[in-house]
Amino acid sequence: MVFLSALFTAALDDNLVFAQVIGMVSVIIAAGRPQSCVWFGGMVCGAVAVSGALGWPVYALVMMPWGIEYLTPLAYVIVSWAAVVAIATALGVKRPIADRERLLALCPIAACNACVLAVPLGNEVLAGTMGWDAALGSSLGAGLGVFLAIVLFASVYRRIDQRMVPRALRGLPIMLVSASLMALAFTGIVGIAGGLFA
Repeated sequence: MVFLSALFTAALDDNLVFAQVIGMVSVIIAAGRPQSCVWFGGMVCGAVAVSGALGWPVYALVMMPWGIEYLTPLAYVIVSWAAVVAIATALGVKRPIADRERLLALCPIAACNACVLAVPLGNEVLAGTMGWDAALGSSLGAGLGVFLAIVLFASVYRRIDQRMVPRALRGLPIMLVSASLMALAFTGIVGIAGGLFA
């Protein structure tokens, strides 16, 4: 039950993009290239989940007992880089060379993404109070929430008719207005997901 509660709370209630406004850059990048939003969202989702799931034991079993907590951000960057490259390689199997190159070109953006680094840092803060199951649920839920945000925002932005938007609001301003409206919609479900398994 702790796993499911952490999963749904991180995916819907504490969504990194719309509730905490941490991963908005990845959403805007993916909206600019809607043809690769599912691939990029999947890569960021996997990277967030893996880096958060591996970041908790790295902190709790290595960094904290050895007294080298000051190196945790560097360790999280290394873990997230390894996760992103492994996921991009797995997604690129049996794909054309152009798709593989596009995935590998997205690796630096995904590896140093704020979402990817925010989850292990958030799990680190709660390492004393939560166990592995809650950290794993929180990491998977955060990844699913970021994937949901990237795909939903890309589909909403693709449907905006730029000709109907006033000239001053075209481009980034209408993206930010759309993102704020989606964040407002996400606040309507706050508290529902976490309360299901409490």
